[in-house]
Amino acid sequence: MFEERLKSLRNEHQMSQKMLAEKLFVSQQAVAKWENPESKASPNPDTIKKIADFFDVSIDYLLGKTDIKKAPSDEDAGLSAEEAELIELFRNASPALQDAAFRVLETDQTKESS
Repeated sequence: MFEERLKSLRNEHQMSQKMLAEKLFVSQQAVAKWENPESKASPNPDTIKKIADFFDVSIDYLLGKTDIKKAPSDEDAGLSAEEAELIELFRNASPALQDAAFRVLETDQTKESS
């Protein structure tokens, strides 16, 4: 899947293998191997990140784990900095703490509805 995504992105940007290689500071042969599914060659993790950043796509998209090119940023989703921080804290909390937070918020909502 990676090789298909790489070739597709390169073609979308009307770039040759050589042009992409120059941007990534690798050889044209390396790009050709990455795009060839029979070669089984793949770039190292740092280079995968460079490729994703260069084409402005997520690493998951590049590796074929999702069809969404790039997840929306917190700003794109309409979240304030405080809301984004709360989400991050919640994600990093233990399951027990997440359950407790839900109960507190649900209790608060019930009180406001009454």
